[in-house]
Amino acid sequence: MEKQFIQIQLGLFFKNDFQSEVENASLAIKKEFGSDVTPQIIGVPSDAPSEIPRLVINSSLVNINLAKNRIDFFSKQENFVQENFEKIFNIINSISVEIGRIGVVVTSFKEISISEFKKIFDQKKVSFVNPKEITVRFNEETNLINFKINNSQIYTTGFIKGEDGIQKSGVIITRDVNTLAEDIKQHSFSKDAMSNFIVEAISLADKILV
Repeated sequence: MEKQFIQIQLGLFFKNDFQSEVENASLAIKKEFGSDVTPQIIGVPSDAPSEIPRLVINSSLVNINLAKNRIDFFSKQENFVQENFEKIFNIINSISVEIGRIGVVVTSFKEISISEFKKIFDQKKVSFVNPKEITVRFNEETNLINFKINNSQIYTTGFIKGEDGIQKSGVIITRDVNTLAEDIKQHSFSKDAMSNFIVEAISLADKILV
């Protein structure tokens, strides 16, 4: 059974906190993604942690969270990032931030029985176990086009509803490819470097273990 795409998330982390007016960021996003986006400015104290979103954008194509230290794009369209990279980069330019770290998270689903999933373990040790749920997480620090990255994979048994409305059981797969948090000050992603990294990260995220 082929895996089924669920969502892609692109996280762009700023080398320094976003200092401009949130209203200007909202206008920049609306300029790129159209008037059908629904912005919500979140009122938080000025000394609130940088990771708390100050702006939330919702639309049929993409949902966007803007915090002082990052911006995240979420879409249920599999090729969203590649097809809208110019718009994403224009937003980054408009809000005058420098990108020092990138993360790509792809969530998918594969229909598989829990007994089949158990086969990845030593059968002598798990043959007597009858689990209701299984969660497995792997993370390796490796390199991707000269950047040190976390290559994370999470496999969790779960359910989704198919297009026919029937519930399917299987494994929810979260593939997270991101440059290291401790290296954020060392990198400054140009347009080409950002594009190249994202393309390679999405390709790597397509590789799964089940």
